[in-house]
Amino acid sequence: MALFTLVTGPSDGEPTPEGGEGLARLLRRLELAHREAGRPTYRVIGKDCGLSASTICRIFNARKPPAWDNLERVLRALGVDPDSDSGWRELWIHAENDAHPIAVELSDGLVAPGRESCHHCGVWIADREVHERHHHDLDAITQMIEHLDGTVERLRRQMAAGPAPTPTPRSAG
Repeated sequence: MALFTLVTGPSDGEPTPEGGEGLARLLRRLELAHREAGRPTYRVIGKDCGLSASTICRIFNARKPPAWDNLERVLRALGVDPDSDSGWRELWIHAENDAHPIAVELSDGLVAPGRESCHHCGVWIADREVHERHHHDLDAITQMIEHLDGTVERLRRQMAAGPAPTPTPRSAG
């Protein structure tokens, strides 16, 4: 029976790897599996799975998701069955999607089993939270651009109208 099964989000101030929150979740879960296996050294893990200790170190301290086959080998060396319904593959896919998003346009009749498509942009959604965050960011950028476009147009009209008349000083009298 596993003693460490709770996976939570990063604490305040904890850095998120360059690969995004998906990678952060994957690495936290990997660290828990390592702890549950008794914290074997990277050399011991490498011996058990046929990878070098430096490769194991790079996987545990990844800045981008490791190759699935390497992660799978490490998990097996830690006594974890990545093929079981423990969500390892899904965690890895989320990390990959964060690090290397792929926009896929839906064409007539193209269906992605088990995936929904976005009614705004037409891409398949692998991670709804990430997708909605992208739309939110895009909407904010679009609003800024529209504001800047309006400012530029107003300045063009002012320049086309010529310089504003200089007020004449009134004489005291």
